[in-house]
Amino acid sequence: MISNTQQQVLEQLQALRREYADKLPGVLTRLTALGQDLERSGAPEKLAPELLKSLYQELHKLAGSAGSFGFDALSARAREQELEVKKWLAGRVPTTTQLGDFVANIDNFSRLMQHSSPESISDVSVDPAPLAASAEASHSLIYVLEDDQLLASELTLALTNFGYQVKHYATLTAAEEAVIEQRPDFLVVDVMFSGDERTGPESIAELQRRSGDPLSVVFISARDDFDAYLAAVRAGAVGYFVKPLDIPQLVNTLEAQLKLAQGSPYRILIVDDDVLLSRHYQVILEHAGMRVELVSDPREVLDVMRRFHPELVLLDLHLPGCRGYEVAQLIRLNPDWLRVAIAYLSSESDEQAQANAVGYGGEDFLTKPISDLRLVSAVCVRAARSRQLSEAIDRDSLTGLLTHARIKEQVKVEVQRARRTGKVVSVAMIDLDHFKSVNDTYGHALGDRVIRALAQLLRQRLRQTDGIGRYGGEEFVVILPDCELDAAQVILNDLRESFSAVNFNASEVAFNVTLSCGVVSSDREDDDQLLEVADKALYRAKAEGRNQVCAAG
Repeated sequence: MISNTQQQVLEQLQALRREYADKLPGVLTRLTALGQDLERSGAPEKLAPELLKSLYQELHKLAGSAGSFGFDALSARAREQELEVKKWLAGRVPTTTQLGDFVANIDNFSRLMQHSSPESISDVSVDPAPLAASAEASHSLIYVLEDDQLLASELTLALTNFGYQVKHYATLTAAEEAVIEQRPDFLVVDVMFSGDERTGPESIAELQRRSGDPLSVVFISARDDFDAYLAAVRAGAVGYFVKPLDIPQLVNTLEAQLKLAQGSPYRILIVDDDVLLSRHYQVILEHAGMRVELVSDPREVLDVMRRFHPELVLLDLHLPGCRGYEVAQLIRLNPDWLRVAIAYLSSESDEQAQANAVGYGGEDFLTKPISDLRLVSAVCVRAARSRQLSEAIDRDSLTGLLTHARIKEQVKVEVQRARRTGKVVSVAMIDLDHFKSVNDTYGHALGDRVIRALAQLLRQRLRQTDGIGRYGGEEFVVILPDCELDAAQVILNDLRESFSAVNFNASEVAFNVTLSCGVVSSDREDDDQLLEVADKALYRAKAEGRNQVCAAG
């Protein structure tokens, strides 16, 4: 049984196939006419280059699109004829017999079309589980499977402080029943359970086999041998942590995986003059959770790039008035678009031509016709790389937060937006208390863990619309759009209290770190002054004893 959404996608794809089938006779009529012109051109050595070029373009497009709409035999035959014309364009003169066979094959296209009539096209399939991440966030429900009550309590408290909803299970049986009743967003599972012959990986592996979708799981254990890691991998682990636990790093793994599942849709731009085929790709990719824009005229590419900000551009190699690799080079002229991934999606089968195209600004070459599953998979991989590159440029390497420059830009953007809309934005400066003594006493590696822990807490507790950046060292900037000063103080005080409850471990010593904060709202003259005033409020919080939030007066 399929859902209403899947049924709608099926109907869209079927409608596109019928529309393609309705237009196909006109395409074949043009090809037949070109074939007849070829016969009338006289001796084979006198074939007109412009006629061959037109014939090649029609066959190239037919070979690339027919297979996607169910006309597989027609696509294969068009590809054969396309390659013949390509040889003639390169200077090889056909014999009279070869020319006659070629025209006869063109005339035979109509018969091939009849073997795949619209009524017989019933094999459109829709994957019930889209491969791309959807923009809908989960409730971040974490199950902790741990029979050590003390460790379980520490984990539960830490994860709760980081903003997760946590449920603890002391036995594998109880956890298995809970997973069947309510699927969690993540599992944290100990490898060994006293009194149970099974291990954690064995239990999870069985749950994975019974589950429709893979469960996200990290394992924790005192073991660090190869067999323990291998068992975890076979159970679908995305992380493995050896006791004593680095809880901030464990949270970092959870957050990274949940971010993949909850991320905003990939933005894909398709540049192809085959409008029906582009719409087919659009339906498939949008069903997989992506946003897709189509361009059939390459002259519109620059405007769409500026407006849509795609993460991946899919380019046909043969476009009206230019080649796909020229459009790729044109995109690469703008330094802001160097991070955008470019892949060619074309029926060009010549490996040298593909390699040449990739050498001109593209990263990869996908060949038409392409299956829907292969298309979604390939696009996801390439869009994910583009997003990772973009984040690597804009994000601080230690925390994953916006860099100093980017968070300052974000303050400007939000202040300007607040002025346009008549709303208020609050800006806060946060600094860790006595952080130098943390580094001096426990070492810089543990100091980095503290910084990462605060970054993770900020991401967990604040809204997706809020801006968070590492301003430098142990100092952070938080932007709270549409948030009055009093409300901002409440939010930041809650963050301060939660962070002070996070335990950090160094050898046998456990310790906590506090933070100070200064906050201001956007009733100041400009964004630079806003940060300056927030910094003065932070200085006052430090001077008055630290571990507090001070608002600009």
